[in-house]
Amino acid sequence: MGKSGYTLEKWQFAANMDRFLYKLCACFPSSRTIKIELDFSMAPKSLRYLVLALLAAAATSAVASAATPLPMQSEGPGHHILGLDISRYQHAGSKPINFATMAAAGVNFLWINGGNTLSDADTLAAIYYRSDRQVAQAAGIYTGFYYYAHLPNTSKQSVIIANAHNQANKVVNRINLDGGLNELDMPIALDLETTCTKKVVFGICAHSLSPQESTLWVTEWDKVIRQATGRTPVIYSFRSLLHGTLGKATSLRDNPLWIATAGVNPAILGSQPSLLKTGCSTNIWTNPECQTQWSFWQYSSGGNGRKYGIAQGQVDLDIFSGTPEDFANFQATGLQVPLMTVTTTIMLPQETPSSEPTTPQAITP
Repeated sequence: MGKSGYTLEKWQFAANMDRFLYKLCACFPSSRTIKIELDFSMAPKSLRYLVLALLAAAATSAVASAATPLPMQSEGPGHHILGLDISRYQHAGSKPINFATMAAAGVNFLWINGGNTLSDADTLAAIYYRSDRQVAQAAGIYTGFYYYAHLPNTSKQSVIIANAHNQANKVVNRINLDGGLNELDMPIALDLETTCTKKVVFGICAHSLSPQESTLWVTEWDKVIRQATGRTPVIYSFRSLLHGTLGKATSLRDNPLWIATAGVNPAILGSQPSLLKTGCSTNIWTNPECQTQWSFWQYSSGGNGRKYGIAQGQVDLDIFSGTPEDFANFQATGLQVPLMTVTTTIMLPQETPSSEPTTPQAITP
């Protein structure tokens, strides 16, 4: 077992305690206050995180109520449907997010980091995902679980497959413990930003999975999520990785693409993410006219957090490529959005997003 892995015993304990706390809160009306005092002074950090996660799940389940989605608006650049993506970094100082302010700013969808390969980051993601999802949906915002993945440090095919299944099952189990997907949940997304599996001094990558090995991992992860949810998972990444790693993975051709490209203004007619200054970046999501078949576009990482109810710092801004009808179809099935026909192609420089400064570690299958 690597340092970042959860043992079976820990997961079983978490599952049993989670169910117990859900039942406990269900015994009380939502107007009642439940006071729980815990002494964490001698508890290890991992146990403190675990208990906080379980209490967060119980608290959010106790106030759960049916929510009505907001009418679809076109508040994004180019009259696109506007969305955001958030993680624990939007909770600086453990401050909550005001999702009513976010909704009033015209946000219709929100991607929330709900998991990570690395243990500490995964535990924090689980805590914030549960509460953020619940409150955002109560404000009428569609939410989606995105999983930040690190690939295993191995070239053995059987281990790559087992690791992909292990990480996918962790996502499925977490969502099931939160009651499963509902009418305001989008399909699950995979956030893949690197194929490096081992770093040495100065952040130099000492080992990466090959395109074939990376594709195998993503394909196996996709199979588990698709079978468990009945929806096609979304793939998040940027041009260089799509072109060099997943570009020929025909098994992923029907997965909706969420692409990160800054420095391109989506408001300009015909603007496209992930274009080269010259030539065409060919991959399975690019058509013969060099247009990228994108469903979501993360076009900026510099959104004004306060405008969207975030106490401090910036936030990633996203748009959806299609109409409200396209979004409804995507939300229910995970199917791609039809490529829109444009009359002009604007070719501007492309930038890649920043990634978390963490060192990949394998989860032992």
